[in-house]
Amino acid sequence: MLVRNAPVAPRRQTPAASEAPASEKAQNTALVRPNTEDTFTKGTAATARVGKAPAGDHGKLMTEYLTGARPPPADFEKVMGYKPFAIQTKHGQRMQDPHGSASAPGKIGPDKEFDPAAKTHDYGYDLLRYFDRKGTPLSGDARKAADALFRKDLFDYANDQKGFGDKLKYRTWAQIYATAVELNSRVQGYGPP
Repeated sequence: MLVRNAPVAPRRQTPAASEAPASEKAQNTALVRPNTEDTFTKGTAATARVGKAPAGDHGKLMTEYLTGARPPPADFEKVMGYKPFAIQTKHGQRMQDPHGSASAPGKIGPDKEFDPAAKTHDYGYDLLRYFDRKGTPLSGDARKAADALFRKDLFDYANDQKGFGDKLKYRTWAQIYATAVELNSRVQGYGPP
């Protein structure tokens, strides 16, 4: 059982993670105590204690935020104006921007059907904006990860349909939506939108 607010031994300065021996990495990891209150309840998310982007794999970081494995940054709601919420899908938990939507020009295609994927994707783009505003922008890998999860969620929806005709229709639209998003990200240099 973990004790809340128990003192934690100070971390000693170590070389960069790639330079530290495996035993030192394990020792440093052991000093971090999870916060048992940082869980999702009643469709809302608890928040993390820090607002800065951690060093490391920003693609993995983005995926953790979007799937709810990592709670939103503590001041995300203050900075971005909303609190993300969690939904459970057939393919796992997703965090959502409550104001997001599939923004297809002219609302063509299955925009309502793709809204859950779009709301998660919008939250991902808001995380890019958030960290940029905090002065610690995420790498292009973060935007690529948000786009990749969007593509996966669209195709998961398409593949869950009954009947060949519906699957084909939604797969076609999934390809159109995902490709449009990925091309836009490339044009914007994979930075914050």
